[in-house]
Amino acid sequence: MKHIQNILNSILSKDIFEYILVDKTFKIVATSSGLDKYLEAVPKRGDDVLKYCPELFGSEKEIQKIFSNQSMAYVLESVHKKEYYVNLSVEYYDKDAVLVLLHNITDTTLTQQKLLQYSNESILLNNTLQKILDSQNAILFVTHNNEISYTNDQFMKYFDMKRVIDMRRKNLKIYEYLDETLESYDDLFERVKNKEEYVTINHDTFILKATWIESTHKLFTLTKVTKLTHNMQMDTLTGVYKKSYFNTRIEKIIRDKEEAAVVVIDIDDFKSVNDTFGHQAGDDVLKEFATLIQKNIRGDDVFSRWGGEEFLLLLQHANMENALKKVEQLRTLVEKNKFQHIGHMTASFGLTIKEEGDDMHTILQRADKALYEAKKSGKNCVKFKIL
Repeated sequence: MKHIQNILNSILSKDIFEYILVDKTFKIVATSSGLDKYLEAVPKRGDDVLKYCPELFGSEKEIQKIFSNQSMAYVLESVHKKEYYVNLSVEYYDKDAVLVLLHNITDTTLTQQKLLQYSNESILLNNTLQKILDSQNAILFVTHNNEISYTNDQFMKYFDMKRVIDMRRKNLKIYEYLDETLESYDDLFERVKNKEEYVTINHDTFILKATWIESTHKLFTLTKVTKLTHNMQMDTLTGVYKKSYFNTRIEKIIRDKEEAAVVVIDIDDFKSVNDTFGHQAGDDVLKEFATLIQKNIRGDDVFSRWGGEEFLLLLQHANMENALKKVEQLRTLVEKNKFQHIGHMTASFGLTIKEEGDDMHTILQRADKALYEAKKSGKNCVKFKIL
């Protein structure tokens, strides 16, 4: 049964998962809508997460460490919840919350149990590959000699085809959806192997993965996550993007060598808002501030929350002159706006533009230094740094 487990793991796709957002006291802050599939009762905000996921009991110390270490995670595999098997994992969300993910692996587990009887790899590949492909919810295709040789039913239905040969008629090249500079499926494989990439096809968002099947065939998996991706990428308080999504957009701009400006924004004296008016008022101010900025930027710009009262703004296709004008406009809007509960307040802005040789770290570091200068100069101003 050499390599059978690896082949199965590569073929059997991931289903959409559900999540529970938990604070440092293990109280539930927010949840996704489909948890009743796995839990006997629907969790409520403020409930103890251990009531619904008792499997985590005894692991509280390990989970507490995740709040201060973004690279840490806690994973329990093949947990039985109602009639499903799930992988239960706890991951960093921000300094005040962790994300409990319930990842449905029922199909994978049951299929593995059925297929472990096969002891000959050639039988597995030749006689059952198509059946396995067709049984999956994800869109799957296999390439051989740089051409698509297998697809599953979901692939054919999504792209409205009856035969693989129809791809030539439609001039369908999946690799171009990820990056127009790619020229072949071998290029796509080299780009995607050993990691996940988000790709948009027909306004749907997919996670694209690739892996070897034996040494001759390459398996590509497109798992549709449009709704989930949107929910997971949004900050639950303010409704703007999380920093993780901001990071992916900067990385794409660097990779594509596009012009862009990056801004770090900090609300001035925000601690006094919480101290004077209370944390609920502070939350309302954060939401109103985020809405104000979001309404006054372009659709392809990216606004995200870094943490606390600090935000990030990515201005695409902007040079320093244009970026300065736009950021100054935003600063003025904030200064003139009358916020609920507190009246007027201000914000400081640190700006930089993407330079040749930059990576995500150097860009953010430069913008952060510009913000420090804005704070040092008396706040409520825009400062910029260039190489």
